[in-house]
Amino acid sequence: MTRILTRRYEDKDRAAVLAIFDSNLPEYFGAGDREWLEETLDEPDGPAFVVDVDGVPGAFGGYEIWEHYNKALLFWGMAARAYHGAGLGKLLLFERLLHVATSAEPTTRYVTVDTSPRVSPFFQHCGFELTSVWPGGYRSGMDMHELHFDLAGASLDDLTGRRDAAFARCTA
Repeated sequence: MTRILTRRYEDKDRAAVLAIFDSNLPEYFGAGDREWLEETLDEPDGPAFVVDVDGVPGAFGGYEIWEHYNKALLFWGMAARAYHGAGLGKLLLFERLLHVATSAEPTTRYVTVDTSPRVSPFFQHCGFELTSVWPGGYRSGMDMHELHFDLAGASLDDLTGRRDAAFARCTA
């Protein structure tokens, strides 16, 4: 039986998170993005989480609160290539949405994310709305899609149910 656990990122997870990143090159990230990830791991701008699979991080992501705006910004959000399609990404996403909904200071209504055209449909399937497309919006030259999720339109029971469904898929 596979053990799945979502928990806060710790310094001991650094090598595993970098390996997750490396497993997603070149389709999901540019090589120059690794330095940005290392900076995030050194000094995260907000809570960061891993999803452990049998004690080893298989997914990583976090969020930061924008104090002057009524929003949180998701950062990174990646699963190791070996786990693509296994539900870890969805589990991580709904864990982060629940954390924003229940723990963000100040209380925050919107959750935003920027991502590639390849990943944008995943977020749309999870209830995010596409708000803008920036051709060449990343320094790597990749197009950028911006999306948002309105927490006011989702109950805690709904978010919890979606998280629990993702967890069940991961452990099936």
